[in-house]
Amino acid sequence: MKNYVQIINQLLDEKIVAILRVDHPEKAKKGIAAMKKGGLKNIEVTLNTPGALDVISAYSNDEDMMIGAGTVLDEAACQAAIQHGANYIVTPTLNESVIKCANRYQKPVICGCFTPTEMQQAMELGVNMIKAFPASEMSYDAISAIKGPLHYALIGPTGGVTLSNIKIWEEAGADFYGIAGEFCTLTNQEKYDELEEVAARYVDALRR
Repeated sequence: MKNYVQIINQLLDEKIVAILRVDHPEKAKKGIAAMKKGGLKNIEVTLNTPGALDVISAYSNDEDMMIGAGTVLDEAACQAAIQHGANYIVTPTLNESVIKCANRYQKPVICGCFTPTEMQQAMELGVNMIKAFPASEMSYDAISAIKGPLHYALIGPTGGVTLSNIKIWEEAGADFYGIAGEFCTLTNQEKYDELEEVAARYVDALRR
């Protein structure tokens, strides 16, 4: 089992957190397998996916990847996800009770924030990684602008990151990326071969 530092390092080294919000647990499992074949190692299963906790549990001991729980809205959900083996917790909003719960069990939190004030508050609560959400409502320059005063922040745009703009976000100073888009769509459509190909393209995009 990876410790707190190892989890943070892998999230930042791999850079992409692939998000799955789908309509059936078996689709989620097959989607995870396809993305793993494509080279993605950090997968977030949102808790509003049916059977999400069982999906997380099924992959919690996979040495080649890390499974996190997303759309974690309260302390009870956070604790349940950790008990089912989630390596990290992802929130859509700044939620102090979730952050405290994850800190208690030494699990990193990727905390959803939109403003510099929220980001500062999250870091003061012990958050290492900030999910800039929804990134589709931000300009690319927002990352570099925020990193002016908050130069120590680790920021990952989420919601609106695509193959066509991921390098632009990288040039703007993004530290990691939360990506749902094609991953959710292709998994729901059960197009697993295409999903594997798209995953590989995202991995390749950050190697160039």
